[in-house]
Amino acid sequence: MAISLRGVFWDFDGTLVDTREKNLTVNRRIIETVTGRPYQSFPALTSLESYHAATSRAKNWRVFYQQEYGLDEASTDRAGLLWTEFQLADSTPARFYDGIRGTLQELSALPNGIVSQNSAKNIRTLLRNDGLDHLIAMVVGYEEVPLDRQKPDPHGLLQCIDAVNIEDGSSVFYIGDHPTDAECAFNANQALRSLDKQIKVVSIAASFDGPSRSAGWPIPPEHVAHHPNEIVEIAAKYQ
Repeated sequence: MAISLRGVFWDFDGTLVDTREKNLTVNRRIIETVTGRPYQSFPALTSLESYHAATSRAKNWRVFYQQEYGLDEASTDRAGLLWTEFQLADSTPARFYDGIRGTLQELSALPNGIVSQNSAKNIRTLLRNDGLDHLIAMVVGYEEVPLDRQKPDPHGLLQCIDAVNIEDGSSVFYIGDHPTDAECAFNANQALRSLDKQIKVVSIAASFDGPSRSAGWPIPPEHVAHHPNEIVEIAAKYQ
C-alpha cells in the first residue's frame, strides 16, 4: 500500500471557501435567466438552508439543475455556460475558512491542487484576491472536464495527479465536504488500480462549517477533519 504523502488535492466550495451565500445568489440569477421564472417558484432557492440541503442531495451540478429545477439537457448546458460570467459579476462575499491559509502554508512543500465543479477562472480570482494563488499548483474546474465526466467521475482528480507527476508508492489526499468527493476518491483508486498505478487516494471529509455529515455518506471517508489544522495532523501520519 502507498504510504508517503506526495500531494494534497481539495474540493473548493464548502471545503476551502464558504460560498453558500454567493452560490445561492448566482443560482437565483441563472435560473431566472434560463427559465424566465422568479427564483421564489423553486423551493431550493427560497432560503440558504433549502439551497444547502438541495445541493447536498445532488451528485453534481448537472444533476442539481435537472433534479431541483426540472431543466432538460440543453437548458442545463446553457445554465452551465452562464456560471463563470455570473460568478465573476457577483459581489457577494465568499470567505476562506479560518485556518485554511495556515494549513496551505504548512503543506506548501507538497503540490496542492483544486478539483471542483466551480469555475476555474472564478476559483483563481478568489485565490488571487486573498493572496493564496501561489500556494496552489493546479486548478481543475468544471470547464476542464467533459460534461459527462463531472464528479464523482475521477477524471478531474486524475488530471491533477498526472499534472504534478505523483510517483508510484505514494499517497495523495482528496479533501471535500460532499459525499460525491468521497465517491470521487474511491473511483480514482479504482481507475488507478486498473492502470496498474501504485498510488493511493486518501479521502478526507471537510466539516468546517458545522457538525460532521459524513456518517451518512454511502462511501465513508478515511478521515474527518473538523478544522483545517487537522489536515496537517493527518498528513503527519503519512510521512
